[in-house]
Amino acid sequence: MPKSSHVVQAADNLFMVTLPVAITGFADFITAWVWTAGPVVVVDVGPSSTNGRLLSALAELGVRHLDFILLTHIHIDHAGGIGGLARAFSGTPVVCHPKAVEHLVDPQRLWEGSVKTLGDVARAYGPIEPVPGGQVLPMDRFEAQGIVPIATPGHAPHHFSFLMGDLLFAGEAGGVCLSLENGEAYLRPATPPRFRIQTSLDSIDRLIARAPRRICYGHVGMRSQAVEMLDRQRAQLKLWLEKITPWYERHPQGGSDLMEACLEDLLASDPSLSRFNQLSPDVRSRERFFLLNSVRGYWGYLAEQ
Repeated sequence: MPKSSHVVQAADNLFMVTLPVAITGFADFITAWVWTAGPVVVVDVGPSSTNGRLLSALAELGVRHLDFILLTHIHIDHAGGIGGLARAFSGTPVVCHPKAVEHLVDPQRLWEGSVKTLGDVARAYGPIEPVPGGQVLPMDRFEAQGIVPIATPGHAPHHFSFLMGDLLFAGEAGGVCLSLENGEAYLRPATPPRFRIQTSLDSIDRLIARAPRRICYGHVGMRSQAVEMLDRQRAQLKLWLEKITPWYERHPQGGSDLMEACLEDLLASDPSLSRFNQLSPDVRSRERFFLLNSVRGYWGYLAEQ
């Protein structure tokens, strides 16, 4: 059993490692998943600023060998620390979307895009170090008994989810889900620019068809009734389109004040956001940043129609 508070045993052979970042509200927002049942894998690695925490957690769990490092996608909060982990486990294949390979070997454009989108948040996550090309295994060459990769390009074109038995590692394909103290869930979309709603819905449908029982989120935690949670995310994506479209049609030019007003409308009308005010002030501030980014994703989608 883990001894430290940042390693939580979520199920038999399954551990969630919390990777805090030195930004207000980001103490428990990013996690890595460690599966030790065989093959032994880490799913997502967090940003480079949390490499020490992840390596310490693996040591605590007695993990000295990894069969695979699985990346759901290569956004900086999920994969920014891959260079450091790849060095520590130099014989372990790093599995990712084929189109992501070049960005892991030479992460300069990925880093520049992260800073452009996230600004100081990206800087706090830390720079992305390269992975040796021979260590990167594209998904079309990946095969492992008991691990089923599922293409889920809704959140990002290079996004995969992984099914292990009845356990689904969804990255952000099922949105962002925060569990409250009373067990209820706050759920929001993860729809940054560029956003394609039909691609997102198709991705969710692909996961639902697999009938997983439990879902592990990159942000954050595990929940049972996975299909119900995926259905809920699907309905939320459609509700946001219904609510944001009139705002866009009246004011296609957008603007920060308009986006804020649109977000207030969503907070008042989306039942999955109804627990927003139960979050701590720091977490609400963080969530508002990402909620507005998701509104912009919808705005960009509507502008291209």
